[in-house]
Amino acid sequence: MEAGFVKKAKWRVEAWAHSAVAALFRQLAAETVFAVGECLGRVIWPFMKVRRNTIARNLRIVGAVGAEGSESAARESFIRTVANLMCSSVSANMRGEDIGEVLEVENPELLAEAAAQGKGVMLLLAHMGNWELLTRLHRTFPEGVKIGGFYRPLNNPILNERVLRERQADGARMFSKRDSLHHVSGFLRENGVVGILADQRVGWQGELVPFFGRLTRASPVPSLLARRCKSEVLALSFRTVAPGKWSARYHAVEKPHTTANCMAALEKAMRVSLIDVFWMQERWKLYIGKKATPVKWLGDPGVRGEKPHRILIWAKESEKDLPLPPACLHPDIVHEYAVGKAVDALEAINKSQTLPVDYILTFSKHPGLREKARELGIRVYPVSYFSG
Repeated sequence: MEAGFVKKAKWRVEAWAHSAVAALFRQLAAETVFAVGECLGRVIWPFMKVRRNTIARNLRIVGAVGAEGSESAARESFIRTVANLMCSSVSANMRGEDIGEVLEVENPELLAEAAAQGKGVMLLLAHMGNWELLTRLHRTFPEGVKIGGFYRPLNNPILNERVLRERQADGARMFSKRDSLHHVSGFLRENGVVGILADQRVGWQGELVPFFGRLTRASPVPSLLARRCKSEVLALSFRTVAPGKWSARYHAVEKPHTTANCMAALEKAMRVSLIDVFWMQERWKLYIGKKATPVKWLGDPGVRGEKPHRILIWAKESEKDLPLPPACLHPDIVHEYAVGKAVDALEAINKSQTLPVDYILTFSKHPGLREKARELGIRVYPVSYFSG
């Protein structure tokens, strides 16, 4: 009873704070809010150690920077992300006639050509730039073309109801990930445009494909819907062109509309402005455990990415010749030994190559290693974990 009361009170406080901040920012021009966001990003950056490591790690994997320049690039990306997020409170309630003041669509003809086929359009989106403008994007569509989109319900039901109402206020149709795909299929068959944020990681239900040259699992939903409804598929990029102003560009997806081709097009869209991408999630996380081994996660041993996974074996001198279990041996994994090293050497080892260390294997305990690895966003597993 008490826990329920506390939780509801917490929801109300969060919703009130969201409303207060949004109301304040709506009194300001978008470029002013963007500048405030940049200042806030600079202030809180030193306190975001976990996020800093995650962003730097992602930027190294995509090839945006090397190990040495990753921290400064991560800081720039973080500041840009905070500024874009702050601006979302302005754009979420922006009237349709005002969209042209903050958003330019570079090639609207590509969407018009796809919509002219009459079978709907799947629009592959990334958390990039001010993505809340997506619910207002149909203001740039050909007449009569509707927009819909997937969303993940927020944990706070009060805030979720409010955000959902704002997103649908200008005519957009929002589909929860809990909704049946039949509803989405029907919307596509009515020649609607359905946007789906396809850049984030998924678990074991994802399809194994290369993304920025590295094998990972991606949602098969866009490909499934496009093939089921015979819809066209486009990717969309958002980049910041000035404080409080953004530019959108459509990108064609190669046929057939497989998950691999969808992700290749989304990658191209994201490369338009990597600094505008939301990199705070560990995108290439390996979902592994005792029964979910690295080999199972990476699948077919005949498939390799351009950027293999870098695994560090932290071993004592007496352990350097010990064999690894088959569950850890895959052509897409490159093993590297750190024999007899002090724990403080881990950061230098992590930066010694272009790609970061993905995880560490140990044969025995090494005091302080797990704590140091946690600082760098690296997981540590005992070899015995995969020997069963």
